[in-house]
Amino acid sequence: MALRKLGKMLIGLWMAGVMIATFVVIPSYQGLGDAGRIVILHVPTAWVAVVAFTVSAVFSGLYLWRRRPADDHRATAAAESGLLFTLLATLTGMIFSQVAWGIFWNWDPRQVTIFILLLIYAALFVLRAAIDDPERRRTLAAVYALFAFVTMPFLMFVAPRMAESTLHPNCAFIRGSDCDGITLQVGHVGVLGDQKVQLLDLQQNGDLVTARVQVSAPGLASETVLTPGFDLVAGTYTDRPTIPGQRFTLALEEVDMASGTVRLNIEAPGTGLLANQRTLWVFLAANLGFTALFVWMFLVRAQVLDLETAVEQRKVAWA
Repeated sequence: MALRKLGKMLIGLWMAGVMIATFVVIPSYQGLGDAGRIVILHVPTAWVAVVAFTVSAVFSGLYLWRRRPADDHRATAAAESGLLFTLLATLTGMIFSQVAWGIFWNWDPRQVTIFILLLIYAALFVLRAAIDDPERRRTLAAVYALFAFVTMPFLMFVAPRMAESTLHPNCAFIRGSDCDGITLQVGHVGVLGDQKVQLLDLQQNGDLVTARVQVSAPGLASETVLTPGFDLVAGTYTDRPTIPGQRFTLALEEVDMASGTVRLNIEAPGTGLLANQRTLWVFLAANLGFTALFVWMFLVRAQVLDLETAVEQRKVAWA
């Protein structure tokens, strides 16, 4: 009991330290200011949701194998935590969307897929509530949880990356993190770092290609059209215009004139991941803290379900 109290206290102190460090230790993110700090909450909650749904699937499989109510309790506890952390990831993402692009919900592919995931796991608890027989409820819930888990990787990782246009950042918000760039066709939009970009058109003059790219600042505070260039023979960029108010330049890294597709990227010469260790360590501490918080919630909730079942069994025995 004393060990549990100590663990709970340490988790509380750790999370309090992470929250303080989020606003005191790490610098504000360039372009987003203090709003960029939300990544310290958004990414870890999404990560823990994946862990929780995985744990739920494992115990669901164990229940179907061993038929132990304790396994069902742990599968339920993990699924409840997963649903909660998915909701937190969705809400923090909506807050970021409002700050950056002026709208809470824009039906971005990632927003749509995580919303579908929320509905899938919410239906799990509707299913459990609709069945009175405990054995049948546990069996059907375990089977459903396994099928739900199969959809999770596709909805969280695969489907959003299949979309041709997205407003979800594809670059990490830790300063100096590498960015793979974004592939766009003419007329499509995407996000590089904290900049929304839209490829307006491509113009070719001999071996040189110039792209007209509309760049929007966070919060839609300003918009400008930049014209990065690309040499088809050399296979490299030429002009790299600087994004207004930023130290980043916009570069064309690949061009396919046949399909009207380019790969855009941002570059910040002289930066590296170790240039801002404070953000990195706070980010890692947040992931560890949220994971520990999930473990504590999972164990407590599973214990409560064990006690509820024991009480019900005792009532039946007395009757």
